[in-house]
Amino acid sequence: MGSKRHCCQKDGCNQDPLPAFVRNHTENGLRCPSCIAAFTETCTASEEARCVGEETRCVAVSGLVQPAGVKFAARGCGMETACHTKPGTLVPSGTRLFTIKKTSCL
Repeated sequence: MGSKRHCCQKDGCNQDPLPAFVRNHTENGLRCPSCIAAFTETCTASEEARCVGEETRCVAVSGLVQPAGVKFAARGCGMETACHTKPGTLVPSGTRLFTIKKTSCL
């Protein structure tokens, strides 16, 4: 999952669409435990993710997926900014909206 954000500094600056999220796919040598699970707040890593680009941290995240309000948990590679995600942060992805409850970095 990836996202890009832009902070508004003046009225109306959020009228134009954000530029597309562009990802660097070059492996950086970091490997992280990886898993994703529904209906639970934890998952046990059974795979290993190869991190790319600016993904310099191993991240664990849990929360709710809307519109159904289903619990989810995931682990894998992330950028440093993911480590500072606050509870209640909303992350849109396709037709789903993820509400982050907990994030931790290894």
